[in-house]
Amino acid sequence: MLDTIGPYVATLLPTAGVAFLFYWIIRYMLEADRRERKAIAAWRKEHEIADGERPAGQQEDASRTAPAAAVEDMSSEEKGGRSDA
Repeated sequence: MLDTIGPYVATLLPTAGVAFLFYWIIRYMLEADRRERKAIAAWRKEHEIADGERPAGQQEDASRTAPAAAVEDMSSEEKGGRSDA
């Protein structure tokens, strides 16, 4: 029985080994990324509190209002026509 199964096992074993290594490497990369993001978030929170700033989620972001202003400027140009013509 081993004589009939042996060649198949010998053929599939390297593929299974490489698949296991790939899974193991990707798993640890994802875990390291998760730990790094968690550590960076804790570091930023610690330094924001130490600097007396508001946490990032509570700050007013000027970049959120800038695109709206740009859209309003574009719509006023379209209504009034182009001034460079």
